[in-house]
Amino acid sequence: MASLRDNMGLLKQPRKPRFKTALAQIYVRSQPYGGSDKSSNGHRYDSIPFANGMINAGMSCQLIHYVHQEHVKFFEVCRNFDAIIVRCNPGQIKADGGDQQKFDDGMREMRKLGIQVWPSPDVMEFMGAKDALCKVATLNIGLED
Repeated sequence: MASLRDNMGLLKQPRKPRFKTALAQIYVRSQPYGGSDKSSNGHRYDSIPFANGMINAGMSCQLIHYVHQEHVKFFEVCRNFDAIIVRCNPGQIKADGGDQQKFDDGMREMRKLGIQVWPSPDVMEFMGAKDALCKVATLNIGLED
């Protein structure tokens, strides 16, 4: 995609990864840098650290961008991964001219194929990211502050 500048800071992928993962992002072409959550390289600020964490754990992690005009091709590529980390802010797929429901349905299909999707579209729909922090605050994994 022409909007991406580089993958500076991304570690080398392992030759024989334990699992193959992808980090899915969206670049909103009408917004500077692809959205307010992006760095000048076109990736989310946390994409390289997320991917490097996966790589350090012995997994590969490819940074991929959803382009709604290439919906079918995108999900054909996704079939090659064991897991997909979805890092698309709410509203950005629509802001780029795409259909959030179509994207979510594609991710649901990946789950049906046995490919892990984090977070799943249903989790995002029924428990938005910021709401999730409040809802798990009193659980063992949460922070009460």
